[in-house]
Order: sequence, then C-alpha cells, then structure tokens
Amino acid sequence: MVATLGNNAINTLKPGAVLTVTGARTETDAQKEVADFLQSSNRTDLGYFLISKDYFLLYTKSGGTLSGIA
Repeated sequence: MVATLGNNAINTLKPGAVLTVTGARTETDAQKEVADFLQSSNRTDLGYFLISKDYFLLYTKSGGTLSGIA
C-alpha cells in the first residue's frame, strides 16, 4: 500500500515528494505498487525511483529521459 497525505494528496504531489510503500514483499512488488498508484491517479507526468527500502522519490518526466535529474 502506498502512503498518502490527506484526501487529495495525489493531486498535490510534486516532484521531490517521497512515497512510502508498506506491505510489499519485494522491491519489485513495491515498484509495482507505486506504478499502479500513479497510473490509477492519472499522474503520467511523474516518474519515480527507489531511494531506500520502501521509499520512492518522485520526479517530473521530461521527454522520456532522466537527464533532468540532479
């Protein structure tokens, strides 16, 4: 399960936000949870990557590359 803050949290998520995944058995399951969460919320503008166990950092997708991430 992906942890959110408040009722409209997905609409207010910004690049740099950190999502927490609980209850996932593996890293792959956690990644799938985040992907499903963003897809079901129609947030195709955001991508994510793992920063530590069960924590994912959001970033703005730009042209399909990761070159804008510092």
